Amino acid sequence: MGHASDPRPEASLRPQEGECGMEASLQTPALTAIPGGRRRLGALLVADGLVTQHQIEAALARQQLDRRRLGEVLVREGLVSEQDLVDALAEQLRLEVADLDQVYFTPEILGLLPRDFMLNRRVLPLSLEEDGTLTLAMTDPLDIVALDEVRLRTKRNVRAAICTETAFEEACATFFNTRGKLRELGDESDAPVADEAALAHDASIIEIVDSLISDAVSMKASDIHVEPHAGGLHVRCRIDGVLHKLREYPSEVQAGIVSRIKIMGNMDIAERRLPQDGRTSFETAQGDAVDLRLASIPTLHGENISIRILEVSPLPPTLDSLGLTGASLERFEEAVRRPEGGILICGPTGCGKSTTLYTTLELVKSPESKIYTVEDPIERKLEGVMQSEVKSAIGLDFASLLRTLLRSDPDMIMVGEIRDAETARMAAEAAITGHLVFSTLHTRDAASTVRRLVEIGLPPYLVAAAFTCVVSQRLVRRLCPQCRKRRTVRAAAWEKLGLGEAPRRQMRVYDAVGCTRCFGTGYLGRVGLYEVLTLDEELGEMIERNAPVRELREAARAKGVESVRQDGVRKVLDGETSLSELTRVVA
Repeated sequence: MGHASDPRPEASLRPQEGECGMEASLQTPALTAIPGGRRRLGALLVADGLVTQHQIEAALARQQLDRRRLGEVLVREGLVSEQDLVDALAEQLRLEVADLDQVYFTPEILGLLPRDFMLNRRVLPLSLEEDGTLTLAMTDPLDIVALDEVRLRTKRNVRAAICTETAFEEACATFFNTRGKLRELGDESDAPVADEAALAHDASIIEIVDSLISDAVSMKASDIHVEPHAGGLHVRCRIDGVLHKLREYPSEVQAGIVSRIKIMGNMDIAERRLPQDGRTSFETAQGDAVDLRLASIPTLHGENISIRILEVSPLPPTLDSLGLTGASLERFEEAVRRPEGGILICGPTGCGKSTTLYTTLELVKSPESKIYTVEDPIERKLEGVMQSEVKSAIGLDFASLLRTLLRSDPDMIMVGEIRDAETARMAAEAAITGHLVFSTLHTRDAASTVRRLVEIGLPPYLVAAAFTCVVSQRLVRRLCPQCRKRRTVRAAAWEKLGLGEAPRRQMRVYDAVGCTRCFGTGYLGRVGLYEVLTLDEELGEMIERNAPVRELREAARAKGVESVRQDGVRKVLDGETSLSELTRVVA
């Protein structure tokens, strides 16, 4: 250990039975996967006699409902203690358990990391080995973002030991006097509104907010939800379409955190009764610049803050990297090569419509063409594209902007969303007068998009004449290639999932497992499921006579058009996603 001359140990690390001391720990910030795989947590707890198989199955069912980790469910239900859970996780992950009751933190050790960073990321430095390796106590040793940041901050190799949340809190209360600090902030939070801005500028509050936003960006989250509850403030972030818990803060700091975020977004901190919107730019601890869109909503226990992280990562280089492949890709590319016509991208909120549109515009733009966009808001900045943003407060809506752009000599126009009859009619008329028009609609599939346009107010003949291609899409999480596990599914089991007739008697599929590379989720990124329907002459005639949606779907299948579900089945069989993920999204 780093300070052998002191009679008190810096940390007591209890190697798990069958391990070989510290050498059995995971050695790198990335927490490399365990060779040969690892036993599932539930199996370990059952083998140790702590729970029954029936209790595990019941807990797994509850886990699906509230999206918590299995261990959290078991502790919350009182089935296992925190220490039992930590011991089992240590055995599963081949880590050591840090006994923080025996810890002596030297000034040299504590000085390696900022106090607020340690409190926010739930890490404590325990010891420095002779080779310079830093050992950390962590409540979540799968927090790869924290491990990477410690490595970057200290310029050292790091390795993790696991500890209970209670032990961590007690150690922090002893050595950092966090209880006193929280009381201090809590007293300030009860101050008049005139003093609330000062609380929001408290250094501790600023670091808390900056840290949680930086971490969410590092984890490639699309949204952050700051949620008030009776017992304090919960922070969750949406990664690959699924919400994950990021932080929990006591009620003493709730007002400061909310006020800080509102100040960042130029919102009125004195107004807590009405919803507000804001926007800001932010630079993360890693130096990445992002744009944030903020919204506050009054709720029972205080203001809920939603933060949309506008995309900063590079666009996919090709359409097939989005998941658009085969005949679907060919039909779509043929449509975008035409000089005129309307192309619609359809699906629910958050299904990747904007990414598909932006990627398409990036690929079709050229020095010989003029491209305008009408957006609400502008989510990405595209070089060489004239982007305009709707401003409803001053009467600048989709229709009025589109009307102006049509007088500005465009070759291509992207309308962020068709929301009303006027916008729909103007987009359709632009598409039949020599312009290539892209837009989006919130519909279930390609065939129902046609019906939706008629319901909005477009006559069927105009729909048939103006629109050449309709794309319906969804997003599913992509399996982590490092830890996915193969299994065989029989036809009978397949058909019980509601996915239609099984393609074979037996299918090889992959399940999500979870490792450090994918933050224990089993998934890494997302891939699109696509249906691409070309509105040819036959379908145009069906639209003009107002054929039912069912007939349009049947005609599309007869032409070999894959549905979103069929594309998903193919991606399951190719090992890109799992059966459970497909049924979650398209069931």
